[in-house]
Amino acid sequence: MSWRIPMPLVRTTAFRTTAFRAACLAVLALGSAYAAPARAQTKPNVVVMGEDADEDAVPRGNRIFQRVIHELSETMNLRGYNVYDETAVAMGFTQANRVRRRDAELIEVARAVQNPPLDVVAVFQIYASASKSAYSDIVRPEIRIPGRLLNVRTGQSLGSFEVAGLQLPPLPQGCDRECLLERVGAEAKTVAADLAAALTAKLDGVIAPRRGADAGAAPPDAAPVGGAVAAVPGGEGCGGLPSAYVVRLSGFSAQEVQAAEEYMAAFRCYEHHRPVRASGASTEYWYETRSDSARLGRNLRLMLEHMSAPGQVQFSGNTFVISRVATR
Repeated sequence: MSWRIPMPLVRTTAFRTTAFRAACLAVLALGSAYAAPARAQTKPNVVVMGEDADEDAVPRGNRIFQRVIHELSETMNLRGYNVYDETAVAMGFTQANRVRRRDAELIEVARAVQNPPLDVVAVFQIYASASKSAYSDIVRPEIRIPGRLLNVRTGQSLGSFEVAGLQLPPLPQGCDRECLLERVGAEAKTVAADLAAALTAKLDGVIAPRRGADAGAAPPDAAPVGGAVAAVPGGEGCGGLPSAYVVRLSGFSAQEVQAAEEYMAAFRCYEHHRPVRASGASTEYWYETRSDSARLGRNLRLMLEHMSAPGQVQFSGNTFVISRVATR
């Protein structure tokens, strides 16, 4: 005699499994919202650095350079950003006061700083000169300061701006080198304030909270478990710098990888993800979110708990490694 499970029972069991997973997805997506309902989104950590590899640019250590970097740092600090001094945070592993550095070196130094972790680097250059009028002996200083914002982790350009073409007051007669440095430095400080205001406005726009369908909730067609993802509230509290992480799953079965991908797409402030590499033993994703690393790590640990999959979550730089611990 053979026993067959009645079809209504099979459907009921499948429905309960789907409903349970949907509930877990909703809990993971909403959990961080109830963790700190009144806390504002933390603004990113910023370091201001000068690129002076061009021989025509004002070198680091020059009086004009110092006034510009101080003005940029102070303006961004007053706008609420956590601005760190490059020398203070990198003096343990780089030579202080190095000059004629290219942008590749600046980015590498910013990425090497671990405490505190830096999110944005503001890179600027200073071009200063003085030109004599063709019709008189009037000498006018000319200053041009371009600047740009880069995401330290991903290298993504967050905006750029250049202040130039201003009609500056002429230099006094008999202006020597000391006079030139002071006059040009004062004008460069004013120009730097305009540049800092423009860069902070661009950065404010990048980290502004997103609402509605663009807030990080997955679209309806990405909700394979009874619409749990679509039930996630939109973008309230999903402000902050868009960050990208490498999420590597190791030792999971194909079914577990599929479930983990559904969970990660339901996390709060999720932007999108893309598979980078896949094999029978591991799967790697490029994962973009507006959550910080602490919240993402907490969600990944909760994901393992809801999946009943023993494992470990390791994090370094911008990489999360999730390893399945095999048991008997």
